[in-house]
Amino acid sequence: MLKFSANLTMMFTEVDDPIARISAAAAAGFGAIEYIFIYDMDAGEIRRAMDADGLDMSVINIAVGEGVKMGPLVAAAPGMEAAFRENLDASKRYCDALRPTGLVVPAYAPPDGVAKSDALRVFKENMKITADELAEFGVPVLIEALNPEIRPNSLLATTADVMEVIEDVGHPNLGIEYDAYHCFVTDGCASAEEMAAIVEKHLDLIGNIQIADVPGRGEPGTGEIDHDVFFAALERMGYDKWVACEYVPTSTTLETLGWRDKWVA
Repeated sequence: MLKFSANLTMMFTEVDDPIARISAAAAAGFGAIEYIFIYDMDAGEIRRAMDADGLDMSVINIAVGEGVKMGPLVAAAPGMEAAFRENLDASKRYCDALRPTGLVVPAYAPPDGVAKSDALRVFKENMKITADELAEFGVPVLIEALNPEIRPNSLLATTADVMEVIEDVGHPNLGIEYDAYHCFVTDGCASAEEMAAIVEKHLDLIGNIQIADVPGRGEPGTGEIDHDVFFAALERMGYDKWVACEYVPTSTTLETLGWRDKWVA
């Protein structure tokens, strides 16, 4: 049986307080939560709310900008080692408090003026440091490819790009965040079966899967991906980690959950 997590940056936004959304997700039957942006919230408050409702944290994103704020991907910026160190330290504090099943590093565009080759060199160095230090918490570091049409100049666009970094770094605590919304397009998938084949090929490295339909980023059933076929394949291959709903509901969140019924019974 598949396990579903709710991304509370995008879902249950009918509730203004992002921490209060935790109870809404629990009431709707989710077993875990995640946020896209988490560093403006108190980790202890999130932990208490999770414990009160018996929820896990699927993943958190590493802080990506200068001084923990949003900005360039300093993980791939030569000369920005101090800023990356600050962001990594913040991520470690949140991982210690929230115990996610993975720390996601999205491959955003490097800062302006930085050549991709230089950005990749620094990114790989920083991924080794991050993988080393997160291993102390038992938290895998999951690298996420992004669609350049949505995130211009993204450093890594395909699952193959991510695998090249993982193989070059060669650290056992590195894995893949598989975002179907991005990778269905960038991996050139023509069907859910093709997407499932990519997941199965890299199953041992995939630490979290995020879903949204293509195009539009709505809930399953609003676009081109046959999620029933994809979910059936995940069950067949024994995928036992979180399937995180990272979509923009086309109605109220609760009204968009009908697709889930056959997979949580």
